[in-house]
Amino acid sequence: MKKSLLALAIVAAASSASAATVYDKDGSSLSVGGRVQAIVYNGHANEAASEDSSLVNSARFNVAGKTKVNDFVTAFAFTEWDASDGNGKDGFKARDQYVGVDFGAFGALKAGKYQNITYVAQSATDVFEEFGAKLQDDTNANRRSGNFRYDFNGYGLNASASFQTASNDQALSDNTVDIQNGYAVGLGYTFDNVAFGPLSIQAGYDYVTGQNDYGFNDSNLDKFKHVATSVAWGNADSGLYLAALYENYKTNWKGGDKTKVKGTELVAGYAFDSGIVATIGYEVKDTKYKTTVNGDSIVERVVPVIVTYKVAPSFKVWGEAQFDAGSTDHVGVERGSLFAAGARYTF
Repeated sequence: MKKSLLALAIVAAASSASAATVYDKDGSSLSVGGRVQAIVYNGHANEAASEDSSLVNSARFNVAGKTKVNDFVTAFAFTEWDASDGNGKDGFKARDQYVGVDFGAFGALKAGKYQNITYVAQSATDVFEEFGAKLQDDTNANRRSGNFRYDFNGYGLNASASFQTASNDQALSDNTVDIQNGYAVGLGYTFDNVAFGPLSIQAGYDYVTGQNDYGFNDSNLDKFKHVATSVAWGNADSGLYLAALYENYKTNWKGGDKTKVKGTELVAGYAFDSGIVATIGYEVKDTKYKTTVNGDSIVERVVPVIVTYKVAPSFKVWGEAQFDAGSTDHVGVERGSLFAAGARYTF
């Protein structure tokens, strides 16, 4: 909570904490960063052919800039791209793109594409690489274009508000939709020292409406509501870390269909001085479908486990697994336990 607003606006969205400054003169600077990684999965993960193990590589690249306008205002910009191995359908695509101004103690304003405000709560349990954060899988990657956002951070308090303008083909709860408008708010407070570390309480709310012109399939959005609350205690990269997340989101479609998702994520981890971090979680995701023809309900209960080792400041390796803990029979986890091992270099 002691980071500057400008640092949060730029660094928090970056995938690499070791971004290199390539230009710094007369109050203006430019830095670049990114990562390259490779992950091997067992057959049950279904990353390639059915029931076959596979190796998947990917990369990420970002550019950040800032310019001091005067003693009270600093302008900044950030853009980041994800790149697949070149053989997949995702190819090379934008992840974040925004420009803004930092008013120092009075907050920061930015406009563009970035992660939704509800992630201030979701981030508490988003500590796994591949198999964890199952409850938030459909929403924490919802970086939508056409947003204005204001952030304030000071005295232990963080507050955010954003307004969504009309935009086509946007990611929303594992769908692609045409958005009319929307808004999101977030609020949290962090106590600096409570026993073994900081204690943070966060909450976020997101509301989106679909466009009035009637289309087909996923573009028939009526409205979407999302609530996320979390509690995190300690530091995920130092000593003991405990966190809990509750989420509830509902999607209404113009044809009358509805999807309701709710659940919890629990995380317990410990970071050793040697650079090894061991983390275990327990997650429950309850999904209910209501359609004009029939309805269905799916409950996923899983236990994710991960052990990471930071070999060097820019290089880490990890092993990860996910075990079923009593999911309904027709959920994909009945394929069996999932395993993965990866290596990542950041620059």
